[in-house]
Amino acid sequence: MDERTGRLANARPLLDASVTATALPDGSVDRRYTVEDRTGAVRSRESFGRRIAAGDAKSFYVDHQTTDPGGQAVNAARQFHALGDRTTLAGHLDHDIFETLPFETHSMGAPADVDVYEFESDAVMLTEESTGIETWRFETLERALADVDAALTADAVVWTNWASFPHATDALRELRERDPQGGVLVVDPGDVTVTDPATIPGFADALGALTDCYEVVVSANRAETQFLADAFDDSGEFDAGYEDDGSLARVVRDALGVDAFVVHEVEQAVAATRGLLAFVPNEPTSDPVRYTGAGDRFSAGLAHGRAAAGSWVESLALANACAAHYALRGETADPDALRAFID
Repeated sequence: MDERTGRLANARPLLDASVTATALPDGSVDRRYTVEDRTGAVRSRESFGRRIAAGDAKSFYVDHQTTDPGGQAVNAARQFHALGDRTTLAGHLDHDIFETLPFETHSMGAPADVDVYEFESDAVMLTEESTGIETWRFETLERALADVDAALTADAVVWTNWASFPHATDALRELRERDPQGGVLVVDPGDVTVTDPATIPGFADALGALTDCYEVVVSANRAETQFLADAFDDSGEFDAGYEDDGSLARVVRDALGVDAFVVHEVEQAVAATRGLLAFVPNEPTSDPVRYTGAGDRFSAGLAHGRAAAGSWVESLALANACAAHYALRGETADPDALRAFID
């Protein structure tokens, strides 16, 4: 298998491109807080946990910082829009805060409520899920969108948070029945580690069937990727992990039957396709200001890159740059910001 490596500067050829893009199906209202107790600021998640466990502090004070439109699909749509793409968002957006979004939106129900407690080097999220996701199905999407076929045949489609939607696998199967003939479909399944491993083969079957309609790419972090590998392994031989992200991505891509599998981590992104391994190191993020939302910008950057005919190295470089810029600056980067960031 051919191996190629790159760097963030490889993203430059993709910064002038514009594609049509769709993101779906979640949404949340994200409220960010800092945390204090009677001794002052709580500086780390570990310290917060120790104080709770020890019973030394029974009450904490929170200082509200911001309230923002959130959710994986929303974050991806914001990155698409920042890159200059003609963007459609279909999500759970029944809240006034989503009226500020500067692109086409379609709501399918109430959003989740997410409280983000931010520390110096990490964050903790407490989520009250939307009740709408329990009943969300493909027909919900059809009702929300006047032209669902146009949205699903966009150059780039990002489908997020499969793990939180009980009927998402059925929705992917119904998508295949429509034979959409779209561009690239990037699926970020969310936190699969909380799901029943027995659901993963059905998920794989639904994704594999879509390779006749899209270039299907699945993107996950290392822990989620390891969980997917273990879900396909009856012998338990994978429990100790793989030698590297490349071999892990290759095994999971084969098991899912998709066109490509991407492992995205703080230090690098790795893509395994049917005949290629591509590696792009990330910009050091030793002093981030955001600990959530960067992965969603990664998904949009990756989808934009592939839809704009970028190579795997170029597309990974763009995805890494979008994610790293957001983590370090707390802002969704447009092409000018990305040029300055990677130079």
